Amino acid sequence: MSGFGRRGWNLGLYADYARRPLELGQPAGARLIGVVDNTIIANFYATYGVLDWFSVGINIPVLFWNDFIPNAGPQFKGPPTNGLNPAVTFDAAGNPISLASDPQTNLGDIRIEFKFRLRNNEDRLIGVALLPFLILPSGPSQTFAGNGYLSGGIKVVLDFNIHERVKLALNVGFQARDDVTILNARMDHQLLVGLGISIKIIERLMFIAEGEMDPVISEFFENEVETPAEVRGGFRIKVTDRFDINVGGGAGITIGIGTPDFRAFLGFNYNWVPAPCEACEAPPKAVQRQIIIDSVIHFEFDKANIRPQSFPILDDVASVIKQNPDIKRVMIEGNTDSVGSDAYNQKLSERRANSVKTYLTNKGINPGVLDSVGYGESRPVATNDTAEGRAKNRRVEFKVVE
Repeated sequence: MSGFGRRGWNLGLYADYARRPLELGQPAGARLIGVVDNTIIANFYATYGVLDWFSVGINIPVLFWNDFIPNAGPQFKGPPTNGLNPAVTFDAAGNPISLASDPQTNLGDIRIEFKFRLRNNEDRLIGVALLPFLILPSGPSQTFAGNGYLSGGIKVVLDFNIHERVKLALNVGFQARDDVTILNARMDHQLLVGLGISIKIIERLMFIAEGEMDPVISEFFENEVETPAEVRGGFRIKVTDRFDINVGGGAGITIGIGTPDFRAFLGFNYNWVPAPCEACEAPPKAVQRQIIIDSVIHFEFDKANIRPQSFPILDDVASVIKQNPDIKRVMIEGNTDSVGSDAYNQKLSERRANSVKTYLTNKGINPGVLDSVGYGESRPVATNDTAEGRAKNRRVEFKVVE
């Protein structure tokens, strides 16, 4: 949940195929005829970091294949019908009359999302964020490409750093919807519940899994059709530090509206972190026996891996050393806050200081110029009783020894 910070951005494409996400059944669960048999959706999305704790995102879905029955669309703002949608007719034996499918390509409902990061879990166990969202009626409801009305809601997201290789996310929210009847199923305001887990297998390969359930609140768990639930799983391949690929699939675990027999997805994601703003942040500089930096070097939670947002800062440190040939030796000092045991923090500070040394060496600094040392939590510059104080104590300093 650390995000990509102020002025950073994220772009991606998420392609999704779903088989039979909406069917006509009588009784529920017994397929009579498909209403939407196949969909292929390409979601184009972008996110921009306005502030370190606030970002804005947009998702634009395009339905390249939406295979549905004409004239079987939803009925809006009314109570549930006693029978089936009158657009679906039956023969004398009670069997549905087959209607020709009508594949369509349409723009779906555009989603705008705002993320307020209340607690950063970069160096903590738990992160907290609020995600208000707005869904615009840009897709035609008659073809099941959109809701046909303006809707929105909010989610509370909790991120947990269970282990250096295991992360867990829980979100609970609410979506306000119009009272809509789709065939003989009623959709109204929904509770949104989701749970996800990611497990790092190797450095650039991660297993991801998630499940979600969105029951209609007015008829809470009374009708399985009105309780969409689905599970998905797959892999995230980190091609570079900024580009990754996601691939996997899933299936519905209820016969709720929108839950498919099975689903397959493929996604591409690219993020970018800007270089420090010269007008906002003072660049590193050599002052007497210290190289001063006004920014924090960020690491992954409980690890010595440097986050990409700190690469520009360390690049500037390397430039300062190169531009001052009289600097013969620099000591890289790692420090932590007091969370955790003394022995653990000591080792973590040593690993982080050495990680910075390795980065600078890879940027062309003579390894003979650099030394690294960890001081753990023994040299605080602020109180460890507050989040702000602990953030100041988690730092890397550069001392000119010679």
